[in-house]
Amino acid sequence: MEPQSAPAAAPAAGRADDVTVTVCPGGPLLLRGPVTLLDGDGSPLEPGRKTVALCRCGRSAEAPFCDGSHKRRTRRPPVDGAAGHG
Repeated sequence: MEPQSAPAAAPAAGRADDVTVTVCPGGPLLLRGPVTLLDGDGSPLEPGRKTVALCRCGRSAEAPFCDGSHKRRTRRPPVDGAAGHG
């Protein structure tokens, strides 16, 4: 017999103890809410703000926090007819 998974519940909006993660296209992960960040040794990191932007591009001088370096990345436009093919 196959185990059944429970349907995903929608997050409760507006609760003070909720943590939300927003993926910004081409940018950082935004963490909102009471989250604890730990470095590789397990020591807490203090972001100094309520909303934390975590780098995904690997170019931040403030890693693991985003410093906007992703905005300086240049992208080549897709070749005609090749968009979406990879």
